[in-house]
Amino acid sequence: MRGERIPMPVLALGAAGAFALAALLRPRAASAATAPSPAPSPIAVPSPLFDFGRPLPTDVRAVVSSGWLASRGDRLHRGLDIGAATGTPILAIDHGEVIRAVGVDRSDAGLWVAVKHSSGVISRYIHLSRVLVKLGQSVRRGELLGLCGATGNARSPHLHLDLRVPAAMLPVIERAIGRPRPGWGPGMRPFGISIPGEPWVPVDAYRSSVRRDAAEAGIPLRDPTAPRNAGLTYRPVGSRGEPYPAWLRAIRGESGVYVIRERDRDGDPIVVYVGQSGAGRLYETLTRHFQAWRRWKGFWRGQYAEGHDPGMTYDRARVDVAVRVTDPNDALDEEARLIQRLRPRDNLIGQPELEEIPF
Repeated sequence: MRGERIPMPVLALGAAGAFALAALLRPRAASAATAPSPAPSPIAVPSPLFDFGRPLPTDVRAVVSSGWLASRGDRLHRGLDIGAATGTPILAIDHGEVIRAVGVDRSDAGLWVAVKHSSGVISRYIHLSRVLVKLGQSVRRGELLGLCGATGNARSPHLHLDLRVPAAMLPVIERAIGRPRPGWGPGMRPFGISIPGEPWVPVDAYRSSVRRDAAEAGIPLRDPTAPRNAGLTYRPVGSRGEPYPAWLRAIRGESGVYVIRERDRDGDPIVVYVGQSGAGRLYETLTRHFQAWRRWKGFWRGQYAEGHDPGMTYDRARVDVAVRVTDPNDALDEEARLIQRLRPRDNLIGQPELEEIPF
């Protein structure tokens, strides 16, 4: 298979890609990557013990700003803080039963909901601006529980999500992720014992302080790109003025798709663009995104464009790229799949939210 000859990353496309895109959603994806300042490398989760969904919609970038071991004066945080605007939908991470639905702002937690899952885990969604479920209600994964807010002792709108389990489950969890230092959280009756959410809850990125705390405590981080990005290998393309690396030059004459990731200010990679070429010009289509000098000189608008304007250009030193070589007839469909799964930021700007592609 041609797609097996070059096991490379996939990178974004050009204007044609944005067209195939109409079937997709939101920006996104990040991973626990290089931080601007040195920090211990987070531990990878060996295998998922719990299969949870996202607590925020897919078109909202979920960044963990404070993790399970963040300091809160004389105590530890014991949860995940995920910033979001007031009114952002808050979703159940799994099927379960609502065991608390507090609709009055009278404590540090403010308005909040707790859901008990068949796995034994209880998930709690705190600081809501509105509760939209009732006590005893059955909910499904991804079902709306309430709206994000800043009730209770929250300083700004965000979701505080924490996980609690019965003490009898701790040995199973320890076998999956080890015993985090400085140990387990206190019992929170009747809601069980606090466990880290970092290994289990799908998010888009972690602040550098969260990655550092997790690495020092031995808490695995879930790779934000893993569920949607399995099989892609991202590689740097060098800095401006340097020759392109050999792996990139090797795709001349090929068809396929590419994915471009750009690092944000915390060093987290965000998938910004997905593109394709079904005409044997994968190399040319991809590298146009790094030819910012042509746009500055206006060459894209004239006879020197050698094809369509790529739409977006990026600083080579700040991105890495994945490429997947395909049959020419498969490139457009593969691009659509990757846009749906990775939700690249710049492909989706201005696009309507359409239903998912049927493949």
